[in-house]
Amino acid sequence: MQLTDKGEFRPIFMVGSSRHTIDGVDNDQIVKDVLARRDIKMKDEATNTGYEDSFLPKTPAVDLLMEKIDNIVKSVNKHIVQKGAPWAHILDPGESTMFHTHSTSGPPGISFAYWVTYPKNSGEFVAVLQVDTMRHFHQVEPKAGDLLLFPTYLPHLTSRNASDEQRISISGNYYPPMDKLREIEKEPGGLFNYTGIVSHGILQE
Repeated sequence: MQLTDKGEFRPIFMVGSSRHTIDGVDNDQIVKDVLARRDIKMKDEATNTGYEDSFLPKTPAVDLLMEKIDNIVKSVNKHIVQKGAPWAHILDPGESTMFHTHSTSGPPGISFAYWVTYPKNSGEFVAVLQVDTMRHFHQVEPKAGDLLLFPTYLPHLTSRNASDEQRISISGNYYPPMDKLREIEKEPGGLFNYTGIVSHGILQE
């Protein structure tokens, strides 16, 4: 922590993300697995963002991908665990994704998005940050095989798919277990680089 002549500097708000490349998975097979079950939606209500998401099957190709994602997320903090089932997101030409977050009650965690396919101009990941009157749009144009980690509370959307092809991604969430909060305070690893240190977060004085 940097010291100034007026005392200790402490950030009020901090948030971050990271981008990784995953090799050694069969994206072509994952596309087939996902499309075979695309009509099984995570939510039935058309007004719920979960209606845009499809059931992610447990197949050998998908399981290998999820194992690799788990290893990357656990390298940030060994205590956090996946909560809920991951899902597939199929964006057809002309479609976009509603503005949303992955927030739940309790401490913030890490969300992930993995792009199985990404045709050119098929929709960027757009995070929206606002502090007081300052609004920042953080755009990520991925490529197939990219993994993005970001805080679960980060508001985001997907811009319109302006290509002639489908864009397919897979997402999910990891959270700190409530019975491991003290261990995480002592060994946060890189968790707070993503979730930040805020008054309603895990760390309290």
